[in-house]
Amino acid sequence: MSDRSSTAPNSDNTPGELLASVTALQQRTRAVRNAYWLPLLLFGLLMAAAAPLYVESVDPLALRGGQDNPALTGLGGDFLERSATLGWYWLAALIGGYLLSLRWYRWHGVRVGVQTPARPYVIAGIVGTVVGLVLPIVLRYLLLNTATVISNGTSWVTTPLLGISDRGMFPHLVIAVGLLVLARLERSRGLTVVASVYAAAVVLVNVYFQTANFEPGDLNRYSFLLAALLPVPILLVGGGIAFLNTIKRSA
Repeated sequence: MSDRSSTAPNSDNTPGELLASVTALQQRTRAVRNAYWLPLLLFGLLMAAAAPLYVESVDPLALRGGQDNPALTGLGGDFLERSATLGWYWLAALIGGYLLSLRWYRWHGVRVGVQTPARPYVIAGIVGTVVGLVLPIVLRYLLLNTATVISNGTSWVTTPLLGISDRGMFPHLVIAVGLLVLARLERSRGLTVVASVYAAAVVLVNVYFQTANFEPGDLNRYSFLLAALLPVPILLVGGGIAFLNTIKRSA
């Protein structure tokens, strides 16, 4: 006769013991199901790989005029010298990264027997990518081609969002929103902390650029690179810790 698990409910358990058993089972199931280390490391590495595209050939002026790039490169921003190349990179990286994440979660679910419903996470990422392509066009129209009353009334939101887009950091925002959605799906406190800290870092970097009154010569050729790379260690460290925890659980 086989022994029963210490958390398996039986007829002799009190209501409190039954509740504790169910809670313990839910926690173990959730821990086995969690597989967010791969999206964290994946997008952290994709951001790091984009670093050379954020480096300018010369020190940029504090203000740079917009470039006439194809609409599909809107994710690369207009302030950067290699904005078109950066836009194509992020278009492929975001779509490919989210689809790879979906495939990973399906494989992991089959392997462990319980699966996180990752489709809403992927949908959020793809929708965010499309918004990143369309939003700059809409924002510039609101600022430049509408009545003064409308442009002034909406500038409190259009100007910061356009600044994020022009600096090529809208993909960072798309990744942040996707991770917050994934944290909700995973019901993971660890991922919630990592996603929240990462989102805060992205916002703070862009607030700094938005509020600083840069003059010609204040920016150097690595300024946009530093802004783009500052949030990266949060994803890599968070993903690395989650990966090590997964190894410990399976050991």
